[in-house]
Amino acid sequence: MPALLVTSTAGAALADTPETWENTPHVSALHVILVLVAIPVALFVLITLLVYLPSMSKGEKYKPGEAWRGESEWFGGPSGGLEAADKSERPAVTEGQGPSRGGTSGRW
Repeated sequence: MPALLVTSTAGAALADTPETWENTPHVSALHVILVLVAIPVALFVLITLLVYLPSMSKGEKYKPGEAWRGESEWFGGPSGGLEAADKSERPAVTEGQGPSRGGTSGRW
């Protein structure tokens, strides 16, 4: 309640600008429109074109319903690709070399 009372009784400041301040030059409406509208819109269009131009190339494109013609990718896989993963030797777990059951079997 006190905050409402203080804010409702506060009036506009009656102080004038200091006399030592310079008078600001007049700015035309065209200059304001150029700086506040035209330049941001031009930057927006430029960035949009820079993003979309690579995908607008005339190369082959994937069309929905067709088979995918690209190569398979395995991110974080072996450096040799899928062939290297198939040829790698996996050590066999035999009885007595470790826990016979899987999972994270902690022993306390």
